[in-house]
Amino acid sequence: MRLGMVVGLALLLVGWSAAQETVRLSLNLTPGGGASRILTGKLKGEWIAPFPVPVEIDLRVSTYIVINNILQNGDAVVLVQPQGVQIKGKAGETPLEWTVTPAGDVIAQWGDTRFDSSKLPEEQRSRWRKAWQAPMEIVLTPQGRIKSVKMPEIPKDLPGWTEVPGIPRVAHQIVMGLLQTLWLPLLPTEPVKVGSKWQVEVALPMVETEQPLSLPYTCTLAKLGWDEAVIQAEAEHKADLSLSLRRLHPNDPKVVVNKAHFALKGEISFLTNIGVPQKAKWSLKGEISGTVTPEGMAPEAFTFRYEAEVNDQLEF
Repeated sequence: MRLGMVVGLALLLVGWSAAQETVRLSLNLTPGGGASRILTGKLKGEWIAPFPVPVEIDLRVSTYIVINNILQNGDAVVLVQPQGVQIKGKAGETPLEWTVTPAGDVIAQWGDTRFDSSKLPEEQRSRWRKAWQAPMEIVLTPQGRIKSVKMPEIPKDLPGWTEVPGIPRVAHQIVMGLLQTLWLPLLPTEPVKVGSKWQVEVALPMVETEQPLSLPYTCTLAKLGWDEAVIQAEAEHKADLSLSLRRLHPNDPKVVVNKAHFALKGEISFLTNIGVPQKAKWSLKGEISGTVTPEGMAPEAFTFRYEAEVNDQLEF
């Protein structure tokens, strides 16, 4: 009994000591190091244009992140290599799919209309695969702040693009815009302890603006163990604005957001022993409204209400 009490008291003191410790959380990035980032989840919502249509989509997005270079000031040049996207579900009773395979083939379906780039002649298919395997380049600080983003562009003369249904392309723009608000590092610039709070600005590369646009987060160090720091993050934004979502191709429908209200919460596990974020869970909900303008047509007003649960995982 006495031994058990001593052990219990020792564990209690250890936990108390860890909770009082002040730590500096920083990325430990080495040139050539890499990991796969996999986001999976489910999005439910209602698309109103002008009548409400229920939407339910399963999501899976995979990328391979490799540290290309460390600059003299300590910033890292990171390449984000696509490894596949799947946005698949229904709008009302109509099947909806936007899939980019790890090999770079694209499958798009809206109702009975289906496009599959793997069915194209090999010379055309190879151009599709090359376009969808192009990496994105990000420059990061040691605390994970995004300094710059270079997005790849789909070639204007990509063969067969006009055969791709427009609705899946719009779904891709909106869903990827939402997912890119999720960011793993969110690290403080100063040492922190359990209960400390800090602010972080997260860049939004899926928005077409002359000046970079970012989303403010409030972060809290919720837990500190021997090899793990748990960070809780939340953000909420409500605004009247006029922003265009980044199009994959010049012929894509133009999506302009005029009003937005969204909120998200996340819990991130940061491995302090190796200096990398390992996993996170996110909850999102909100409403956006604006217009969709298909090529050669008049703008169509829409409102989209949504909520989603997303799991975020790094695999080394």
